[in-house]
Amino acid sequence: MKAIWLAIGFALVVAPGQANAKTWTVGPHDADFPLIGPAIAASAPHDVIRIAAGVYREDLLITHSLVLVGEDGATLFGTGRGTVIDIAAADCEIRGLTIDGTGSGAGNEMDAAIRVTTSGNRIIGNRIRRAFYGVVVAGASRNVIEGNDIAGLAAEPFGRRGDGIYLYRAPDNRVAHNRITGMRDAIYFQYAAGGVVEHNTVEESRYGLHDMFSNGTRIANNVFRTSSVGANLMNSRGLILENNEFSHNRGIAAVGLALKECDDSQVRGNRFVANGRGLQLDGSSGNAFTGNRFLQNDLAIRLAASAESNVFSRNQFSGNWSDIVASGRGSSTRWEIDGAGNTWSAYAGFDFDADGIGDTPHPLSGPFERIEGRNAMARLFLQSPAADALALVARMSPALEGLVDLHPLVVPASSSINSASWMLGIGLLASLTRGLWRRTCSS
Repeated sequence: MKAIWLAIGFALVVAPGQANAKTWTVGPHDADFPLIGPAIAASAPHDVIRIAAGVYREDLLITHSLVLVGEDGATLFGTGRGTVIDIAAADCEIRGLTIDGTGSGAGNEMDAAIRVTTSGNRIIGNRIRRAFYGVVVAGASRNVIEGNDIAGLAAEPFGRRGDGIYLYRAPDNRVAHNRITGMRDAIYFQYAAGGVVEHNTVEESRYGLHDMFSNGTRIANNVFRTSSVGANLMNSRGLILENNEFSHNRGIAAVGLALKECDDSQVRGNRFVANGRGLQLDGSSGNAFTGNRFLQNDLAIRLAASAESNVFSRNQFSGNWSDIVASGRGSSTRWEIDGAGNTWSAYAGFDFDADGIGDTPHPLSGPFERIEGRNAMARLFLQSPAADALALVARMSPALEGLVDLHPLVVPASSSINSASWMLGIGLLASLTRGLWRRTCSS
């Protein structure tokens, strides 16, 4: 009981402002103010400003805790000379606004729809259009950027666009349930450790996600598609990527997920579908890739010689033009954990004992892929008669060279022809062959 009374007393002492918060209205008719700026000037900390439908052409600076709530049709149109909403106070909330008309970055400025330099703020459910930068968070933590729809300057080349959500020296922030299109980097974490990126949909950008020097970032349940690179992660450790989709990222240098100088991370349960390259590893070590699906990519995985001591297990490779291309002569990458390898649609072996593991190892790279590993330009001839001839020769004189999955997984017996059925089929074929032979000899 004493603890309860102490808690009540603490709440009354710490937050008297919230209890006395006032709600102000902004709008063209029967409102306290016709514009948002004067309402902010008149408000006290923790007040709420409700903005009616209409177009408000102004830039805003918020210097005390405040809640701005836009009703349907409330549009804040900036002056085009810089950032539209500049939040310089903690514990603010911007919700439900349509924001347009940022500056274009003249003077190398990061002109944004919303800029945040304080902690504990919430940017929720806004619609941002024609933005140079969408939301910028600099030097601040514990902010939530959620449920926003952000569209950039899609008609401009990448070099003249900004980023959708950019966090700089900003640890422990959450970016969730946003839809972002037409930016340079849709989401960019730079020196922003411990952040969360989840349930976002990103399209038509240079990088869907760009992460640099941001250890411990959790990236889950996002869709990164139709960009040059779905996610480009660099110089970070302890990342967690799970249940994301990297799809239809196409182009000369396109890749679904690129890891460069990233170590000790977990990549599990993701889908890589119809990318130029599904996954690219360069200078990244000690990472575990488990339960991922690589489907219908031009190339599922490109593995640089500098990528060491990674492990792949229980991944599915199906319908890719090439599964693995590795550069360099050797690799310390393992293709199994505790005797469980990966599933390969190109596997030509059998599972006669029905234990779910193929009876023979699976070579991961054919002769053409080994040539490509030494000379990337060789891929121009991937579908050529010369490549087909190399594959035919390899099948006629198989040799386990290069990367090998020693314990390839096969489709479970319950959903395929099991070993008993195979043995029965082989027995019937042998009987028919003997019968035909005897008939031929007797005639």
